[in-house]
Amino acid sequence: MSARLSIRSYAFHSDKHQHDYHQLVLPLAGSIDIETLGQRGRAAPGSCVIIPAGQSHWFAPDPDASFLVADLTLLPVNLLCSDQAIIRISPAVQAFCTFVQQQLEHQVSPELEPQLGDWFIRLLSEQSFLHSHDSRISRVLNHLEKDLSRSPSLAELAEIACLSLSQLKTLFKKQTGRTVGQQLLRLRMEKARALLLHTDYPIGIIAQQVGYRDLSTFSHRFSCHYGHPPSQLRLG
Repeated sequence: MSARLSIRSYAFHSDKHQHDYHQLVLPLAGSIDIETLGQRGRAAPGSCVIIPAGQSHWFAPDPDASFLVADLTLLPVNLLCSDQAIIRISPAVQAFCTFVQQQLEHQVSPELEPQLGDWFIRLLSEQSFLHSHDSRISRVLNHLEKDLSRSPSLAELAEIACLSLSQLKTLFKKQTGRTVGQQLLRLRMEKARALLLHTDYPIGIIAQQVGYRDLSTFSHRFSCHYGHPPSQLRLG
C-alpha cells in the first residue's frame, strides 16, 4: 500500500466531482469547506478529509489555502473503518505533512517520493484517530498540546473555547470521552514515554517538559499510568 502525494492550491471557488481512487486531503494553510459521505464540515490544519473512491464530493477552499493530497488505491484499515468524513490528526502527523511539502516543493526525486508515500501511510496506519471535534473543543485541544509543560486553568480554557466552565466540562467530555485533566495526563504520559525511549534527556528534564517540577510526582504518575517507573526505560 502506498500513496501518491502532491501539494494543491485550488484556483476556484468550489467544485464537485468524484474519482475511482481514494483520496485524503490534509490542509497545510487555510481551510476548506467540504461535503462528502452525507456530511458537511470545514477542515483546517490539524485535520484530514477522507474521500472514498467513487464518492461524489463538493468542496470550496479558502483563497491562498494549500493542501497535501494523497491519492490511494487502498485505505489503511483505521481510516476504512471510520464513519467520519473529517478526522483530527496529531501534531506529529501534521509536522510530517509540512516536511513532505518542503521536500516536494524543493526538488523532483523519483526515488524519494515513493518512500515519502510509504512513510505517510505507515504513519497514518499507526494513529488512533479522533473525530473532528467542535471547533471550540479543537481550540482547547490545540492549546493543551502546544505546551505540555503548562497547566492551564479551566477558566483559561473556557475563555479560549468561548464557553462557560460547565459548558466546557460537558462538551469536552462528550467530544473526547475524557475530562480535561484525563486528556492532559494522557498527552503528558505519551510525550514522556517517547522522550524516555528516543532521547538521552535526564528524567528530571523530561518531567519538567511535561509539566512536573517534582520528580517524585512525575515518577508516581508515570508508574500508575504504565505500570512501571520511568527509570525502567533507561536501564541498560
